[in-house]
Amino acid sequence: MEAYYIIGLAGSILVTIAYVPQTLKTVLTKHTKDLSLAWLLILAVGLFMYSAYGIWISSIPVIFSSGFGFILVFILLIYKLRYG
Repeated sequence: MEAYYIIGLAGSILVTIAYVPQTLKTVLTKHTKDLSLAWLLILAVGLFMYSAYGIWISSIPVIFSSGFGFILVFILLIYKLRYG
């Protein structure tokens, strides 16, 4: 494995893990008042598009980070819409 690939994979794992604490806190408390709906929408669309790009260029780090990140942000978005 090339060094750039390992760095990309490690970076994508760290970026993805960054969404986990907020998602867990939101799911457990159902408190979404401080989450911006605009931020969630823009981030969800961006991550979805980045996932499509990752698939297009066949980049596992991009697909992993953006795909899993999209799932976590989508959960936040659902909670924001439901519990506002």
